[in-house]
Amino acid sequence: MEDTHPQKAPRASARKKTACAECRQQKMRCDGDPGTLDPPACTRCRRLKIPCVFSAPFRRTHKRKRLQELEEETTALKHQLLSASPAAPGNHIHVSWIPTARTIRHNEPSADNYPTLSRTIDGLELASGIIDDCFELYFKNYHSLLPILDPSVSPNAFYEHASFLFWVVVSIGSQRYTRQPSLTRTLALPVTQLVLQSTIVRTKPIERMKALILLLNWPFPTGPFYRDPSFVLGGTLFHMAMHCGLHAPTFSQDFSKPYRNLPEHELVQRAEMWAYVVITYQRTCSSSGQANLASFEIYNEQTHFKALLEKLPVTLRIQIQISNIISRAHKTLLDLGLLSMTPQQERTMDALLKGFNTELDSLENLASLSTDQVQDVIPYADFSSVWDRLYIACARQDLAVMHFYKSATTLDAQSCMLIFNATSSVLEQVRSLNRDYSLHRTCSRFLLTVTLLSLASMARILKGPFAGYLDQTRGYDLFDAGVHFARSCSVQKGDFAERCSALAERIWKSKSVFRNPDGTINITLRVRNRLSCGPWHDAVKCWKEEFFDPECVHHASGTDNGTVFAHIFVGSRKHVSANGGVETGIPWSATARLDLPPDPSSVPNGALSNISAAPQFLLDDELLGDLGLGLSDNWDVAGSSMN
Repeated sequence: MEDTHPQKAPRASARKKTACAECRQQKMRCDGDPGTLDPPACTRCRRLKIPCVFSAPFRRTHKRKRLQELEEETTALKHQLLSASPAAPGNHIHVSWIPTARTIRHNEPSADNYPTLSRTIDGLELASGIIDDCFELYFKNYHSLLPILDPSVSPNAFYEHASFLFWVVVSIGSQRYTRQPSLTRTLALPVTQLVLQSTIVRTKPIERMKALILLLNWPFPTGPFYRDPSFVLGGTLFHMAMHCGLHAPTFSQDFSKPYRNLPEHELVQRAEMWAYVVITYQRTCSSSGQANLASFEIYNEQTHFKALLEKLPVTLRIQIQISNIISRAHKTLLDLGLLSMTPQQERTMDALLKGFNTELDSLENLASLSTDQVQDVIPYADFSSVWDRLYIACARQDLAVMHFYKSATTLDAQSCMLIFNATSSVLEQVRSLNRDYSLHRTCSRFLLTVTLLSLASMARILKGPFAGYLDQTRGYDLFDAGVHFARSCSVQKGDFAERCSALAERIWKSKSVFRNPDGTINITLRVRNRLSCGPWHDAVKCWKEEFFDPECVHHASGTDNGTVFAHIFVGSRKHVSANGGVETGIPWSATARLDLPPDPSSVPNGALSNISAAPQFLLDDELLGDLGLGLSDNWDVAGSSMN
């Protein structure tokens, strides 16, 4: 049969055309003609003003090649950074950088009897030996201070069930890991990124909250490329707990998808977790000089919740009641007004502070009673009571320093003695704990801030007009111990602890701090809205104005210990006498001797004799940012006012 449909000859225009190299790379249509002797550039290449090349052998370049090159470069730089830290001789534990994101597959065994496996985060692979060492350091040094984890759980199980919590434990344990001193600094950014990712994850909220609690108590050391986000994360932790219904454990079914009645032991666990959240959030706010915005008594005073709180350990109950007392005190004093108080308001403040101290007295009795009941059963029961007394002493100091908000005419000797006694109690207990338990190795951010507040308050009192009524030798000795303790809490060079200890020492050596421009002593506060942290922030402000004001600073050479100090000569603030001395016009010798640090030979028991020259440092944006001073003086739409 003949084919009735004649075949059509292919047209010349239907032949396959070859695109230029750039269009083939981008998979775009090309209208160029490579068949001509001198092919013109295609429309796209002419528009982009790029060479139009027609090449038969073509291999498309991977679109992510540049990104991969950057990742490899970053990995190499990280490897160089970690290699710069000297390892201990004979140490076989290694850290290696690899470009992969995971080294462990989900189908691998995870039983507790399996050896610890190496893990990877952001290209950093930690060998099993390092992980075991960091876990051992954490449970040996830190766990007893905040017992929210199970020490019997293996690192493998931690990683598989709560990887975020796993990395936080490793990070805290690495802070005193001498075999790899730079490990903590290296883990700071990738673990902090896990923190941010944890806020949008819906699974395992309890594990994520435990990780945040630990990280808020022992944050990463700050540095040029890392600023402590504890205050922001504290609010995240609190709202995360409320989102899960921990503030109302008996109504947990109202905050969960399945409706089920929880057994009593799980309700107690939820109440215990809520207690840790409340304590951590309150201490984070106090350390930042901020008032917490949550009214805990709304939930904690409910009948159903009080019954659950009675079943918690005594130490935990004491700490949550301390948090409630401080929260109510701050709220009451803010309502009273701290900017400027009338004599009647100051008397009201005295009465309020006395009432809050009475509540702390009852807690102190509860702590002593619980110790006597269990000391025969638990050999180390007194260890808990030591911490109870320390936290109560910190709360007393928190209340006592509020007397600094009085006016210069009403801040009398009695108020200064209250501040001196409360501050001395804190510094003595810190010194004792550091001697007996090496507190500086496990000091939390809250206790470090409390120590700095003690130093600022002690310096202000001993340089004040009522120093003659105080035991100055005791004060000098405690100030010396406090400076050394704060410096020993440093994890890496130039971190918050080292900078603040140097700052406290130089404030002590200042000749004009806590003085009016005319030379008269003034120990009241100009910083009026940082609550109990006001004395510390005010001292930093005085130091900043004295030594870093470009209009007033004059550098003097030849000072002791080879350090450079700045001296301010503004108006009538200081007058140079005929013999070159500085006259301040202070009439009585008890305060005049505090113009300079006391001579060690004139102070009994060698007080202050061990204070060494502070390391050179700058009061730059790093320290000011860590103190919560993140907003500059200018406010513009472009956003340059935000640091």
